[in-house]
Amino acid sequence: MTHRRVFFAFWLFVLLVWTKGGQAEASVPLFIQTKGASTPVYAYVANDVQKVGTIYSGRVFEVVDENENYFFIQYGFVKGMVKKDEAKLGRPYSFAHGPDRLRKSVITTKEAQVYIFQKGNKQAIGAIQSGVRYPVKAETALFYLIEFGGRDGYIYKHVTENDYGVPVLLYHHILEDQDEPLFRSTTTVPLSQFMQEMDYLKENGYATITPNQLLAYVQKEQLLPPKSVLITFDDGLKSTYIYAYPLLKQYGFQATVFMITGRMRPAPQPFDPKGLQFLSKQEIEEMRDIIAFESHTNHFHLSDKQYGPYLLFKPYEETMADLWASKEKVGATAIAYPFGAYNEQVIEMVQEAGFTMAFTTKKGTIYPGDPVFKLKRQWVYPHISIEQFEQLLRP
Repeated sequence: MTHRRVFFAFWLFVLLVWTKGGQAEASVPLFIQTKGASTPVYAYVANDVQKVGTIYSGRVFEVVDENENYFFIQYGFVKGMVKKDEAKLGRPYSFAHGPDRLRKSVITTKEAQVYIFQKGNKQAIGAIQSGVRYPVKAETALFYLIEFGGRDGYIYKHVTENDYGVPVLLYHHILEDQDEPLFRSTTTVPLSQFMQEMDYLKENGYATITPNQLLAYVQKEQLLPPKSVLITFDDGLKSTYIYAYPLLKQYGFQATVFMITGRMRPAPQPFDPKGLQFLSKQEIEEMRDIIAFESHTNHFHLSDKQYGPYLLFKPYEETMADLWASKEKVGATAIAYPFGAYNEQVIEMVQEAGFTMAFTTKKGTIYPGDPVFKLKRQWVYPHISIEQFEQLLRP
């Protein structure tokens, strides 16, 4: 019996040493609570740190990460930040979670109190600021079920609206109304229509964003304002400089041009509505104050009658050389597939070339978690009504 005890004690000692050495040690989750009656929750919103909510005293919330200054709690799509000097460690707790059945998101239209129900009593544990996108797990007649700081809670439906996602508008060519018949097609928008659409965005409080801000939103690193839109132009035509750039600058809007870099001109060309001219290096540099320039390939914006778009069938070495050239010429990190054509092999090459995101011509808006190399866009066709334009923004 004595030998057995010694043997057991020995292996218990070995197990403890092995565990303390980190090979089998399981991290113990942290929980925090407020120091005062309430504590703000912050998050990045389009690159700016903003208050997005509040946690109330008397409750604990699970910590998912931390750094020198902040505890991080799960806050909808992103990690909410709680300042360490405004919180203290709380008692560990095991939360019960309801199933994620709904898979939708809403935007708060007012400050939304987050409630739990204990013994039939409704108690507020925190609040979500107005204008925050938040995923929903389930619903009742009056409430949405959400997850808030590691625990399930309820918010009233009447203080939210549906989240329609973030639209990416696709334009190509703009001409004066009297010149538009010269290039009447699905890619040429009359100037009066473009002006009316930009007026609509301005008057209705839309915020224009950059590709990098959209990427952070898709990757669940940042939130975006409730009315966000990415305005894009394909090809890099001079009409963008003549008509779109001054109006965008007047309204304080940002936009993105997907440039066919092989058609970029060494010097500005005279503008002629009867033909197509492309942006010059000087014009591109002038427009960078409000416009991001990305790739639409270098010389591969072409299609073969038999095999289709070049990206789909050209040899690997030629394709990679074209992608690298277009990336280098304008410092691109995003690409729009020519003709919207791609497959899994194209995606692999685009990733290998160093692009972080890619845009298609498939219809729809963008939500957190969407595939970053299959991002959808809303094509703005000529002669649509303002009601039809609104449907592109809120489909």
